[in-house]
Amino acid sequence: MHILTKIFVVLVSLLAVMLVPLVVTYVHNEESFRAKFDQADAEKITARSSLEAAKANFTAVLARKDNEITDRVRTIGELRSLLTQKEREVQEKDALLARASEMDADIMAQLSRLASATDAGQKLTESLVSEVRQLRQEGLMAERQKVELDEALRDAQAQLEVSTRARRALEEEVQRLKDETASLIDRVSRYVAAVGELDSRRATVAAGAMVDVDLDCRIIRVRREADRTLAEIDAGQRDGVKVGWVVPIGRGDFVANLRILTVDVNTATGVVEMENATTRGRVEVGDRVLFRTGR
Repeated sequence: MHILTKIFVVLVSLLAVMLVPLVVTYVHNEESFRAKFDQADAEKITARSSLEAAKANFTAVLARKDNEITDRVRTIGELRSLLTQKEREVQEKDALLARASEMDADIMAQLSRLASATDAGQKLTESLVSEVRQLRQEGLMAERQKVELDEALRDAQAQLEVSTRARRALEEEVQRLKDETASLIDRVSRYVAAVGELDSRRATVAAGAMVDVDLDCRIIRVRREADRTLAEIDAGQRDGVKVGWVVPIGRGDFVANLRILTVDVNTATGVVEMENATTRGRVEVGDRVLFRTGR
């Protein structure tokens, strides 16, 4: 073999011996570097995510701060407006204070003049103060009296309203009674026209037995005897009923007459006249007895 070839072989062998550790080291370093690269890449992704989150958080914080700044600016504007208003108020108060000071000075001057007045002036002032106090007390009393009078007026108005309603109700009742009286008179007139004049005994009533009250009573008891029928009504001497009066008994239409025989305090008893059980029916408890002035 040629010497150069041997040298080349030796050199190649040496080179191979030297390269193997380098290759091993390179391979080891490559894996290590790749692992570090992967780790660095993961850290970069994590850092990028953290950066994005930080940017978003920063943006949100920045927006909140902008809103706060806007609110603060608006608040500052309102406070400045309020400050301007308060300054104007202070100026007005200062002007009022100045005028008050002038008035105070005038008052002090007047007080000085009053202080130098005579004893008669002092007595007059004390008298005026006493009168003012008395007038104030009288004013308070008058105010209390006014309140009491207002309450009394309200009570009187309420009573007036009640009285007005009662008066209207009485007027309506009087009108109703007048209508019923007119109706009964008309029915009695028709009855007289149909059957003739009433019992002639009515004409024998002594002078002064004319009815002089207006009453609307009810029969509370009926007692029938062999020769007559007696009826008791719920009105008596207290209501002005008198012996000898002859009044009609009705139940929608004319039923009979009642001649008063005896009068008690709250009741009266009379004899039933012109009763006709066949045509008009018998007198019963609850029938109406009408007293009308002039009848």
